[in-house]
Amino acid sequence: MTDEDRHHGTKRRIAFRKTAGLRLAALLFSPLVLAGCATSPNLESAEHLVQSNFHGQAHVVKVFPGPTQKLTGIVAENSQHQQGILWMLSNRYLLLGPVVNDKGHDITQMATKKYLGQPRKVPAEHIAPAAMKAPGFTIGHTGPLIVVFMDPNCIYCHLLWKALQKPVADGQLRVKLIPVGFLKDSSVAKAATILAAKDPAVAWANNEKGFNENTEEGGTQPLAQIPPLDIAAIHTNTALLQASGEEATPALLFCRKNSSDTNATKDKAGPQMTLEHGIAMHALPALISSLDGNVSADGCTP
Repeated sequence: MTDEDRHHGTKRRIAFRKTAGLRLAALLFSPLVLAGCATSPNLESAEHLVQSNFHGQAHVVKVFPGPTQKLTGIVAENSQHQQGILWMLSNRYLLLGPVVNDKGHDITQMATKKYLGQPRKVPAEHIAPAAMKAPGFTIGHTGPLIVVFMDPNCIYCHLLWKALQKPVADGQLRVKLIPVGFLKDSSVAKAATILAAKDPAVAWANNEKGFNENTEEGGTQPLAQIPPLDIAAIHTNTALLQASGEEATPALLFCRKNSSDTNATKDKAGPQMTLEHGIAMHALPALISSLDGNVSADGCTP
């Protein structure tokens, strides 16, 4: 197993997401434990751990009993009003990522369904017309066209961007990238600055080249005066991502060979347009090999 596979594990929801109730994704990273020092009651301890480890950029909405006496569930909310599930162990440690019990059940996912509203599923083909008109840029010259929504501060978008470079250069696919901004306070400004650049593709590449993986910050320095039209375009792009049923990046829209995927169109006679929120890097080659046709406003085209 590679370090990347250990980091990503199985396919998971990526970064932050927002539904009608606004929430952050339950699955942030592969499981890890951050030490705390609180020994006070659950709510106070939870708030201390969340404030400390998220540097004051998140707070506790509520706590709830976990499956064991020493494990407490936390509903946390970030500065963008997005909520998600975290866990506190013995009032002293914060668990980030999926927590699995001895039967292999993901209790984080179960808690997400119980305590957070579930996103509304929207057929992929309903997103395609607006996606094709959305401000962005395309890389690659040959191969099937896919659409990817990315936030400039998204660590998983950063990893996907790097993984896409060789297949794009080899002519295996083309990528329309739609910039969005919601993960951090600087996301909109960075995305709009990139969109305002003379060559947004080069500007995005520079953002990724300067990406700080420790702080999960893109390398773009926002303009002092960002054109209002570009800011408006990022908000429109982000609203389109929300309309997909889940505000999560990267989100991929593509056409593939017939499969039983529940997010695919019901027409089994030809390629299926599919919308997926998130992808594990090790699954990218299989996705590329499954592509069949181009995303277009009229559906999947040759």
